[in-house]
Amino acid sequence: MEREASATGAIARGLPGRGEGLAIRSGELIAVMAGVLALTILLWNRNRVTGWEPAAVVFGTIAIAPLVLRTLQARFSTNRFLRFVADFGPVGYIVGFYLFLNPILDAVNVPIADDLLIRADQRIFGVQPSIWLAARVPPFLNDVFLAAYTTYFLWPAALGLVLWLQRKDIQFDEWATALMFFYAVNFALYAAVPAMGPRYYQAAFFDGPVHGWFLAPHIDVMFRGSPLARDCFPSGHTGISLLVLAYSWREARRFFWFALPVLICLIVGTLAGRFHYGVDLLAAVPLTATSLLVAAKMKQRLPTGMALSRIALLAVRRDRPGI
Repeated sequence: MEREASATGAIARGLPGRGEGLAIRSGELIAVMAGVLALTILLWNRNRVTGWEPAAVVFGTIAIAPLVLRTLQARFSTNRFLRFVADFGPVGYIVGFYLFLNPILDAVNVPIADDLLIRADQRIFGVQPSIWLAARVPPFLNDVFLAAYTTYFLWPAALGLVLWLQRKDIQFDEWATALMFFYAVNFALYAAVPAMGPRYYQAAFFDGPVHGWFLAPHIDVMFRGSPLARDCFPSGHTGISLLVLAYSWREARRFFWFALPVLICLIVGTLAGRFHYGVDLLAAVPLTATSLLVAAKMKQRLPTGMALSRIALLAVRRDRPGI
């Protein structure tokens, strides 16, 4: 009886107890499924993808890492460091996917869609936003916008850290789920609608690198060494910025006000830095809203994740008889 009560308490906290099994969180389930899918695509097309082996190792690792980390956490349930590593695992999974996404794009082999996006911009805006801004944004503002652009990866991790340190376990898990869902769909769309962006595809329309007093030209050159050059549609920078703002408005209001001016500059920087077409930013809005909705629904359906042991499953069933 005590053992079952302990398991129930651990699940209520979202933390599996020692020796009582483990639970895979909803965001981690998305990572596992995305890892398996990416690995399957890669192995199926390995004969026509150069250098597929390192990517296969990374995707395979992502597919099993949540299981390994949660098993270790269940075994050493009082180790706060292990819990931190397991909880923030999605950050590593996202970075791993991004760094090794090129082989997936090669495997899918969809033609470049820049012409389609350029026509969409012309129809929607009547101009090419990046070209229009290049003639109007003063150099010092380009420095500001591109400096903000470089902070992209910091904000989702920082918001997660705030929630984690405040012990808002449910909110943290929901946030991690929203992130994983957003990136999974975002990366899938990179493969379905690959595009190089104005800085490459419309280079002839710009007068050299991005003009700035000091930072902008260096940042422009730095990002030309990015490991991925077909990552425009939709704009991940815009979508994640909106995701951070929407979720922090609800759960961490002070963080929202701190992040707001930087993230506004970051979003403008996607165009001023010639990284994205205007339609890329528009497409990020429904993906952001969908990610928030899916994360909320998954937390309702799997409040502490998927139980992977008999004791944990029994405890969940006792709390939720309809399962």
